[in-house]
Amino acid sequence: MLTSRAISDFLAGRKASNEPARVTAAKVMADVREGAFGALAEYSRKFDDFALTQKTALATREEIREAEQSLLPEQRRAMLLMKRKIERFARFQKASAGKVSLGGNEGTTSLHFVPVGSAGAYVPAGRAPLFSSLFMSAVPARVAGVKEIVACTPPQKDGKANPFILAAARMCGIEKIYKIGGAQAIAAMAFGVEGLLAPCDVVCGPGNAYVSAAKQMAASHGVRIDVPAGPSEVLIIAGKGANPSFVAADMLAQSEHGGDSAAICICVSNDFAGKVATELATQLAQLPGDSPARTSLPKWGRIMVANSMEDAFDAANAIAPEHLELFGKDAQMMAAMAENAGAVFIDTAEAFCDYGMSGGNHILPTNSAARAWGGVSVQTFGKWMYVESMRADAQKRLAKAAALLARMEGLEAHARAAEIRKDGRGRK
Repeated sequence: MLTSRAISDFLAGRKASNEPARVTAAKVMADVREGAFGALAEYSRKFDDFALTQKTALATREEIREAEQSLLPEQRRAMLLMKRKIERFARFQKASAGKVSLGGNEGTTSLHFVPVGSAGAYVPAGRAPLFSSLFMSAVPARVAGVKEIVACTPPQKDGKANPFILAAARMCGIEKIYKIGGAQAIAAMAFGVEGLLAPCDVVCGPGNAYVSAAKQMAASHGVRIDVPAGPSEVLIIAGKGANPSFVAADMLAQSEHGGDSAAICICVSNDFAGKVATELATQLAQLPGDSPARTSLPKWGRIMVANSMEDAFDAANAIAPEHLELFGKDAQMMAAMAENAGAVFIDTAEAFCDYGMSGGNHILPTNSAARAWGGVSVQTFGKWMYVESMRADAQKRLAKAAALLARMEGLEAHARAAEIRKDGRGRK
């Protein structure tokens, strides 16, 4: 049954489960910041069993060429389709984020969108090489106008980067792909490593709890991050007419991301809840024996029955999930009740978004961060810069009011800086 206690216990459990990762990430970040390459190499050996050197850190041109040649034609076409769809929507965002100006007889004030100089993209590659995440970072960054993009991804056991990730990087015009994983990769991109890579203006990309914690610590040092994006999660609200098979399939898809992924279904019918539970058991049995869903679903899977749709959305807005899926004949109208979510999917599988089929972005806030954060977009890779001009006669007219306000705050030099325009006493 859905209760406020059930929701608060779930959120508290999620927060507590991430605490060990925060402790480890804090040490990694501090060590790499102080010890630079030596610390980076030590953590690569410890966590990835990889001998990181100045020579082995970067994927070679030969590795990238081999990765490109290994793609089957249909794989290349599918990857380029994903890139085109993400790029199309990103260009629409860029066009909508142009100059904003206000003019008048006193002068003009404008907001200009200015891209950052560099971005670092983290690409997970543990059990699943998420080359799709590289497209989600790099494509909007390119459209925004970022000139320098680098990528970090964990090495494989053979010491090479995953070929799909290398091929995706090539498609995005990224030449520097570092074989560095985990929190140490975030530290390297955030703080820079002398002789290896320069600090990035924006660090982006999803990851596990360690990566998410490291990104938030980087932000505390003044480094811009995209979103707090850690262990994945989905919340599904199923109304009348929802398909229990679809609901179960989408819960398992999210659970498959890792042993700490969460999948919740909230419905208003005990009968429907029973059907979802049956479908979950049936479909889970059909997945590979080593699927992470077999670990995450018993731990972080929930089927809750609410008294009403209003109660269901109250819970959803309190949880503020990364993905919010809405199913049922009233799903379109239900969407108006959603306030806190990284992305909302109406009668649509979130899996389509994972591969850019809708043009949206799958790097989204997790762990209730959607209360204050949105997903990655073109604007993630730029900032708004004010550009202001004021006519001389307007400065004279407004000087008295500006000087008065300055003196109210006890700032005499500010007041005089305004008054000197009114009196024309400035030397030429």
